[in-house]
Amino acid sequence: MITRIMNRLGLAACMAGVLVNAGCGESGSAANEAAAVEETRAVNVVTRVVRPQEFVNHLRLVGEVKPVRRVVVSIEATGLVKRIEADKGESVRQNAVLARLDDELLRAAADEAEAAVNASGLTLRNQKRLLDQKALAESVYLDTRYRHDINLARHQQAQTYLGKTVIRAPISGVVDSRNLEVGELATPGIELMDLVDIDRVKIAGGVPERHLKHVTSGTRATLTFPAYPDVTLEADVSYVGTTLDPESRTVPIEITLGNPAHRLKPEMAVTIRVVKDYIPEAIVIPQDAVIDTDQGRIVFLADKNVARSVPVVLGSTSGDQVLVTNGLSAGDTLIVVGHRNLVNGESIQVRNDRM
Repeated sequence: MITRIMNRLGLAACMAGVLVNAGCGESGSAANEAAAVEETRAVNVVTRVVRPQEFVNHLRLVGEVKPVRRVVVSIEATGLVKRIEADKGESVRQNAVLARLDDELLRAAADEAEAAVNASGLTLRNQKRLLDQKALAESVYLDTRYRHDINLARHQQAQTYLGKTVIRAPISGVVDSRNLEVGELATPGIELMDLVDIDRVKIAGGVPERHLKHVTSGTRATLTFPAYPDVTLEADVSYVGTTLDPESRTVPIEITLGNPAHRLKPEMAVTIRVVKDYIPEAIVIPQDAVIDTDQGRIVFLADKNVARSVPVVLGSTSGDQVLVTNGLSAGDTLIVVGHRNLVNGESIQVRNDRM
């Protein structure tokens, strides 16, 4: 009897132990699930340590290529166009013949004037001998000399007009346009050709008055050309104007460049960049890391496993980077991904190696 009771007590104790063990197993599982839920609530983010770096901000201006010299070659005599010696797009040297006019009438006039000079000269010499012999009145001799001087002037004028039938290039350059054809009547004042000197060109642009402090004569500029995406040139500003354009409120500037291959064409568009801000060690962050709120601009920093919002004051931008003038320090851990829906004090999981 006693043995049976002891057996029952042992069985009861054993069952109680089983129940206790079962209860302990359920409690451990619940704790693990809670921990998993807590980890799931933490927001995955990517961070970056803030470090001082060089910051360069450029002022961008729009410019155009202009020839250093452009000359309109005009006709100075009257006559039919006999020959055209240079065509559009052709390079010519200074004093090269551009065109010739029919000179028949002008040459006849020059020959007539020369004959008049010879005749009056002969008369003058004969009268000089008579004057020396006291056989001629001085007034007659002086009248002949005046007439001879007039003939000399007319001959010189005729020769000058005759020379104008050969039109020469006043400068070295490229024929940009031509307005007359062979056989057309040319008269004084008619434009024959445009010559442009593009061995050297100037880049013409304008600086808004609020940025004048950044651009002076000698300021280094970087030039890029939409027509040549692979070309980047650097040169100094050679001229800064003294008067603002009343409409655009800009001051004209010029940058002179060599152009031996003639790749740069007049009126070609140019982007001019000059350094506006340069800070050798600055706090610079991605613009996307900044959030605009009703209270101002903020960023989120990672404080161990908690997100902390920090107000910031921003400066200039350069590309996708922005200068921070107040609010951040070197060594801060900035959240750059996953920050858009964060709230101050929210739990985070840094996943720099997984995202």
